[in-house]
Amino acid sequence: MKILFTLLSLFGMVGMAYAEEGGSHSDPYSSEFLAVFLILSAAVIGRFLARKLNQSEVLGELIIGILIGAAGYYLGNEVIVTIRHTNEINLVLDHMADESMTWDENVELQLDKQKLPPKVEDKLTHLMQSGHFRDTFLNANYTLLFSSLGVTLLLFMVGLEVSVEEMVSMGGSSVLVAVLGVVFPFALGYLGMHFFVPEGADNNIAMFVGATLAATSIGITARVFKDAHKIHLKEAKLVLGAAVIDDILGLILLAIVSAVVSTGSLDIAVLGIIIGKALAFLVGVFILEKYLLRRNIKTFSKVAGKNTLLLYPFALLMFLAWAADAIGLATIVGAFAAGLILKDNMFDDVKQTDNTLESILSPLEAIFAPVFFVLMGFQVDITAFAEWHVLSIGLGLTLVAIIGKLLAGLFVKKGYNKLVIGIGLLPRGEVGLIFASIGKGLGVLSDDLFAMIIIVVILTTLITPPLLNWSLKKVKDDDGNQGLSELKSSN
Repeated sequence: MKILFTLLSLFGMVGMAYAEEGGSHSDPYSSEFLAVFLILSAAVIGRFLARKLNQSEVLGELIIGILIGAAGYYLGNEVIVTIRHTNEINLVLDHMADESMTWDENVELQLDKQKLPPKVEDKLTHLMQSGHFRDTFLNANYTLLFSSLGVTLLLFMVGLEVSVEEMVSMGGSSVLVAVLGVVFPFALGYLGMHFFVPEGADNNIAMFVGATLAATSIGITARVFKDAHKIHLKEAKLVLGAAVIDDILGLILLAIVSAVVSTGSLDIAVLGIIIGKALAFLVGVFILEKYLLRRNIKTFSKVAGKNTLLLYPFALLMFLAWAADAIGLATIVGAFAAGLILKDNMFDDVKQTDNTLESILSPLEAIFAPVFFVLMGFQVDITAFAEWHVLSIGLGLTLVAIIGKLLAGLFVKKGYNKLVIGIGLLPRGEVGLIFASIGKGLGVLSDDLFAMIIIVVILTTLITPPLLNWSLKKVKDDDGNQGLSELKSSN
C-alpha cells in the first residue's frame, strides 16, 4: 500500500511540476530540477516493483513511464504533450514561412497539412497557440537533453565492458551467431511489415522495424545466466560474445538505415557512402586509440590532476558522440566507440587510486539512464494498445523477432545447446528501446508503430528469463556434471 500511495503521490506531483507557471523564478531551470527528481523517483519505484516480480529493472522504468505519461497526457500536461509530439511540433516550426499570416494561422495551417487525428490536432493547436508555448517547448527540450545524456552514457558503459581481444578470441562461432542474429531478424522484420500491412508498408518503415528487431539486450541475458550460476557454461560465453558483436553490427545497421531514411532513397552509391562513413569512423577511432590516446591522457592529466579518470573519459564520450553525428551517424555510435577504445591500463601512469573507469563512471550512468527509459514510456500512446491492428501486428512482430533469433542459434556447431543460444539472444530490452527512440525522433515511426515496437520489447523481455531458465535445465541433463566440474576448476 505504501508503494501505491507513493506512486499516486508522484502522479499528483508531476501534474504540479508541469503546471503553467504564473510567477517568475530567479533560476529559469528550477522546474527542470523538480522534473528530474520526479522522473528519478518514478524510476526507483518502477525498478523496485520489477524486482518484486522478478523482471528486468529496465522494464519497470519503461512501464512506470508509460503509466505516468498516459496520466499526464490525459490530464493535458503540456510538457508531456510536447514530449509525445515533438516531431509534429518541429514540422510546424520548420515550415512556418508565410509572413503574411499570423502565428495562430500558421499553426492551424501546418497542423492541418499533417492530417493528424482530430483530438491530437486540437491538443497541439491549444498548446502552440497558448501564451507560454515557448517556455513549455524549452522545458520539454531541457528534459529530453537529460534523456539523451542518459542513453549516450549507457552505450558508453556497454562499450567500456567490451574487450576487442576477447571478441576476437571467441572465434568463428560467436561471429556467425552474431551475424545471423542480425540478418535473420532484420530480413524477417522487413518482410513481416510488408505481410502484416496489406496496403503495403513504406520501405523506410519496414527497414527501421527490421533494424530494431535485430537488436539484442546483453544485460538481461547476462543477469539470467548469473542468477542461475551458469555463467561458466560454454553456451553462456558464446551467447554473451555473440551479443556483444551483435551490438556492434546493430549499431552499424542502425547508422545505415537512419541515413537511408534521412536521404529518402536506397541508392547503391548512397548506401556505399554510408557504409564507408561508418567504417571510416570506426577505423579513425581505433587509430586515435593506438597512436594518440595514451599520450593525450598524460597531457590532459597534467591539467586535470586527480579528476583525470572522470573528466577525460566523459570529455572523449562527448566529443565522439558529436563527431559521429557530424558525419551522419547516430550519437550512440560515437558513445559506444568511446567506451570501446578506453582501457584501465591507459591510466596507470596517472591513477591515484585503485578505482576502475567503470566504477568511477557507472554512477553517472545510474543517474541519467533511468531518465531515458522513463521518458521513453512518456512517448508511448497507451490507447494504441486498445487498437486491434496495433496488438495484432505487435504480436506478429514479436513472433518474427523470436523466430529470427532462434534461427541464428540453429547454425552453431555441434556440442552447443542451440535452444539456449537462440533464447539467450531473444530480449530486445534497452537496445530495442534506443533504436525505437531514434526511429521516432526521425519521424519514421508513428505512435502506432512505436507502440508495436514497445510490445515486442516488453514481451521478449518478459519471456526470456523463464524460457532461458527452462532451457538451462536441459543443458544440465545433457552435460551431466560438466557444469559443476567447470565451476570447481574455475575456482
